[in-house]
Amino acid sequence: MKDGTERKRSCLIYGDSLTYGYLPNEEHQDLRLPVEERYTTMLEQAFPEVHFSIHAKVGRCIPYLPFEWEDFKAACKNLTSKDFLIFFLGVNDFLSYGRPDIPRVLNHLKGFFSDFEKEKIPFLPENILYICPPSLDFSGDKAYAAFSTVDGKLSEALSAYCESEEIRSFDTAKITLDRYPDKVHLTGDAQKILGAKLAEFIRREDFFKLD
Repeated sequence: MKDGTERKRSCLIYGDSLTYGYLPNEEHQDLRLPVEERYTTMLEQAFPEVHFSIHAKVGRCIPYLPFEWEDFKAACKNLTSKDFLIFFLGVNDFLSYGRPDIPRVLNHLKGFFSDFEKEKIPFLPENILYICPPSLDFSGDKAYAAFSTVDGKLSEALSAYCESEEIRSFDTAKITLDRYPDKVHLTGDAQKILGAKLAEFIRREDFFKLD
């Protein structure tokens, strides 16, 4: 920096309603969990030496369409190859299709990361952490039962791809996390558990290269 001080490490957290901390309600109002009950806050508190930029939107999917890419590129503005990306998307890609289709979600993720160079996205593979969607259990729900992912196959496919590209992944599906009645969104306590587990993983992997 111009004044000689070292620039803080920056990390973009890019996600959907799970990152937004959406609070389900019958009126479908734009309600959120308290700041202290979001996993993003847990990470900010665990790593004060990192500047977090949180971009979360209800209903967001893995960037595929032009407007989705524009949103992502806007979030990446002023970031460099020295910065980090925590990417938590995929559940809407899975649920928004007419039938369960793991290859479709996987292809969206592959296409997204493969287009980084073309779209001039700065992040290096070693500076990316992909958070796999939490498991979904719609047992007893005739309309959504087929979308249950308790067998782990969705997260296994996404994690395997990330490993092939030397991108770190965190398997949220392996953690027991309480949900609201919609069976998708995490309760405040579950968000805090997720934040603690993520912080533990990041430290163990030395993701932010703090040593």
